[in-house]
Amino acid sequence: MENSKRDTGLDAVRALAIVMVTLIHAAGPVLSSLPPGRGDWWAALLWSGPARMAVPLFFMCSGALMLSREVSPKRLLTHNLPRILAAMLVWAFAHRVYDLWDTDALSFAGIWDALKRTLLFQHEFHFYYLHILLVVYAFLPALRVFVRSATRREMEYLLGVWFAVGILCPALPVFWPFSLVPPIQSWWTLGLAFSSVGYALLGHYLRKFGPSIPTRRYWAALALGAVVTVGCTAFFSLKSGALYELFLGGNTPGAFLMAYGLFGLTVSRKNYPHAVARLSGRLAQASFCIYLTHILFQKLFARFGLGGVLFPCGLTIPGMALLMLGAGYLVWELLHRVPICKKYLV
Repeated sequence: MENSKRDTGLDAVRALAIVMVTLIHAAGPVLSSLPPGRGDWWAALLWSGPARMAVPLFFMCSGALMLSREVSPKRLLTHNLPRILAAMLVWAFAHRVYDLWDTDALSFAGIWDALKRTLLFQHEFHFYYLHILLVVYAFLPALRVFVRSATRREMEYLLGVWFAVGILCPALPVFWPFSLVPPIQSWWTLGLAFSSVGYALLGHYLRKFGPSIPTRRYWAALALGAVVTVGCTAFFSLKSGALYELFLGGNTPGAFLMAYGLFGLTVSRKNYPHAVARLSGRLAQASFCIYLTHILFQKLFARFGLGGVLFPCGLTIPGMALLMLGAGYLVWELLHRVPICKKYLV
């Protein structure tokens, strides 16, 4: 969209979400390598735990934008999906080539193998978002038919069903008495990819009806979600002696509550200071490119001794996040000036 037509609330959400993504990945090496309970482990959890709403926020932005206008299957198949697929394959291949270079294994045979693995969708772990985005986009025309004719109560009913089978069901079996129920409950659970379609509907719902919901509900959801995410992760990690990741996923109650609260607070506000709107607008435009490239820069920084577990983690984690964010933004500043790169890569 042109700058004059941009939604400053959605820009703010996407800008915050991409900052959170870099915080999650900057904290990842600390959480996975240090034993639970150490001071630096707690610092990593406190930085990355509340940031776990990042990917749900991106799906909510997609729903808020795409479900407010007509999206035909033809346009999806010829415009939206090819762009996502092209960016995913090109940058996934770039990651594999970098890994070959980093391990001194760069050769024609290695590049050929990297190309085959890329085409077989053996991608960098964080590319799961792009794979799920393809599923979410594929459902948008049908979801658009529903929201065009549904009442507010009907939307709330569908969101309630989605919350039960997509958000609650995956987390309940670890708690008594749900732990006593046989594995039959797995039949009810909605998988991560298809559960993310619900976030798209939630984004549309909050953009349309969010201003009528009291602000205190958003603040309460945001705070409660952070407590649930950090508290449950800490409790089960300390209990097991290793990082317990169930409550760090995007389709968990804590991530849902935080995404609901932050999205509602942000899109309900109509007036942002010019400087804030300008900064968030630039970060929002660059967010896709930053997402695609930031792990490349994390690996590159680690090659020069910046990365992994650096102490004190309370300071180095946000520092690494800013480095990845800035490097990815510079790549976007270069590539978005090239028409074909702007269209298919960033």
